[in-house]
Amino acid sequence: MELKQRIEFIDLAKGICVILVVLGHCGVSNDIPGWEIVRMPLYFVLSGLFFKTYGSWFSFFVRKVNKILVPFLFFYLISYILFYFLQSFYPSLLITLAKGVLDLFDNRHYFNGPTWFLLALFWCSLIFCAIMVYLKKEWQRLLTLTLLSLFGWYLGYKDIFVPLFLDVALTTLPFYAMGYYLKKTPILFSKQPWYIDLCIAVLLWGISFLLSKYTNYMMAFHYNNVGGIESYLLAAVSVMSIIFLSKAINYIPFVSYLGRYSIIVLCIHHMVYRPLKVILALPQLEWANNVYILAILTLLITAAFIPLCIRLIPWFVAQKDLFKVPTTKQHMHS
Repeated sequence: MELKQRIEFIDLAKGICVILVVLGHCGVSNDIPGWEIVRMPLYFVLSGLFFKTYGSWFSFFVRKVNKILVPFLFFYLISYILFYFLQSFYPSLLITLAKGVLDLFDNRHYFNGPTWFLLALFWCSLIFCAIMVYLKKEWQRLLTLTLLSLFGWYLGYKDIFVPLFLDVALTTLPFYAMGYYLKKTPILFSKQPWYIDLCIAVLLWGISFLLSKYTNYMMAFHYNNVGGIESYLLAAVSVMSIIFLSKAINYIPFVSYLGRYSIIVLCIHHMVYRPLKVILALPQLEWANNVYILAILTLLITAAFIPLCIRLIPWFVAQKDLFKVPTTKQHMHS
């Protein structure tokens, strides 16, 4: 199935995902039993849903540079300008494990922390595309995906640091592939009453709830720390639960809006909530100093930046292409 237009329930699922990310960073406990590890796997699955080669690996590469790498580099560099400004003039406010702009090569802690996800997604999508383009037999693709995923998992198991989140890219391949293969089935896009989708979502959540209670799961992609097969199974079931819930509801204005522009939310919210946290800690604002107000204000302010980013810097927030995309005959007829 070729996905050529926006699908509202996918935007809603992305919105749920990015809101859970923001809430977690603001300190709001959002570890709903059964959905504790759903956030990052969900986004990789949703990304895989829209995978296509565009005719060649190079054409795909240029598109991912425009849509993923350019936003990553832009917000990464902007955040380190702020980092060095604070280091020079307000060092007491610089509470971070980041060390400097070269963190890209020797540290997992970036000053604009959430941008790591874009880097991992960039590599993951390129690796997956290479497998799809250069391996023609399905068994070869599945075997290669399995071996690379196991290698990524092994690097984390041995606590071996790999720069640029390349290890995480390998570990997350199963979820990207899950999205791609879901697209080839009628499971998500068949038309059925909303209450059927809701029942499926609840059933899947029940299974994920039981798995979360009776398995030793672990999935911290930021550190490439992933448990055994039960962790992948729990995450996969949780992801499907969220997707079917989103399909049943289809659209929630503010949540879907954040989902449509989830890259902007992901890249900006860290630079919003951190100064907000300092401001809310002032004695005169003691009444407002709690994680719920912090999270709500962060979401509202971040949402207000979306139209500004689209209008002023569309090339750096995946709304316009910075680099010319090559045209292939296959893409012209797709």
